[in-house]
Amino acid sequence: MLLTYKSTIVMSKLFFNIILLLVVSISLSACKPKSNPAEAVKSIQFKFTELGRETQFRITCDKFDFYFPEGKVKNFTKIQGIDSVMQLLTAMKLAEQGTQPDVRGKIYITHANNAVDTVCVGVKVLDYKGTTYETPQALLALIQK
Repeated sequence: MLLTYKSTIVMSKLFFNIILLLVVSISLSACKPKSNPAEAVKSIQFKFTELGRETQFRITCDKFDFYFPEGKVKNFTKIQGIDSVMQLLTAMKLAEQGTQPDVRGKIYITHANNAVDTVCVGVKVLDYKGTTYETPQALLALIQK
């Protein structure tokens, strides 16, 4: 009877440890961000005009190419450049409601599946995925380099 009691305790401790290990491993795997291959960025292109250029009216995103067909272009294809731009875009603050960018540039983000996100950049605010954010000064500096 003593042997059976000890083996039951050992088995229950073993079972508890296995369950604990499973719970910990599931919890840790849930914390890791899942990388979606479709969201992997292949390249980034900046198309812009002089940021201080004044116009008589606000330029909307859809009219930027019409008013500034001869914009300057910068391409980022190396991972370091892409990462630096994406870090700036993921750390942005929301802009006040109702503000819209006076567009002086566009950023085209091309993903691995060739889907393209467009960021419409103004000096004060920018529009990314339908949301208006304050334009990071570091992004403006990167554009003007």
